[in-house]
Amino acid sequence: MAQHGLHLEQIARVVISHGHPDHYGLAPLIREASGAEICIGEHDAAKLGGDSVLMATGRLLLEQGMPMEELVDMGERERGLGDLRPTIGDLRLLRGGERLESDGFELEVLHLPGHTAGHISLFHRPSGSLFAGDTLLLHISPNPLLEPDPTDPTERRHSLLEYIQSLDVLASLPLSRVFPGHGPAIDDPRGLIDEMRRHHRERADDLAGMLTDDGRSAWQLANQLFANLEGFDNFLAVSEVVAHIDLLVEQGRAEPVEREGVTYYRLPPSRPEDS
Repeated sequence: MAQHGLHLEQIARVVISHGHPDHYGLAPLIREASGAEICIGEHDAAKLGGDSVLMATGRLLLEQGMPMEELVDMGERERGLGDLRPTIGDLRLLRGGERLESDGFELEVLHLPGHTAGHISLFHRPSGSLFAGDTLLLHISPNPLLEPDPTDPTERRHSLLEYIQSLDVLASLPLSRVFPGHGPAIDDPRGLIDEMRRHHRERADDLAGMLTDDGRSAWQLANQLFANLEGFDNFLAVSEVVAHIDLLVEQGRAEPVEREGVTYYRLPPSRPEDS
């Protein structure tokens, strides 16, 4: 900002793409310096106030077979990093479809769930520029995270199915360049969208080949798919597995079954036409 002759005190608005600390950690400092308005997608606002989402996510991880001791270890590791979740206070909630006017330009708010339930991106239609947050990343696929449904915290949202729909929205836009939340700008967004679709098809196929007639939990599948998991990586791995199993369930290639409070995923029973 200093290189462009700008100062924190001049910032009038902060738009948080999603409720992860690496994407909103400086928001309180900016507001303190300038009094800026702070905006976030309505379905991610709960992540910025209290531990309710974390508690609900922990319950979902137990339902997916993660041992309690691993969940406790993950929480202790995060607490050891210090306070990563600053309190922000008043927020303007965005639903998608709003147009944010600034000095000489306007940005469209796009609700693009997948990585999180309330993820938003900002689109400058005249130039085809998208400020994508974690919806598109050049060298990695955004993790479709395991989360409670924001409209019913007792249920789990189907993050990858949402993300595929968001990719369809992006494919329909006249994108020319994408500025992601991590890494360099993306100059071939259509090629990357196609790559993301291919990646998720292949990952789902990999998991389909690991299913058994008796069923395996997402925790068991994650530890087979990824080696030497520790700490937060356990959460990412289970999220990755559950998201792709959802795709298999939708396609009729997997079936969930609950045993003693844990969900297991198995091959669907053979149908007469399959024999």
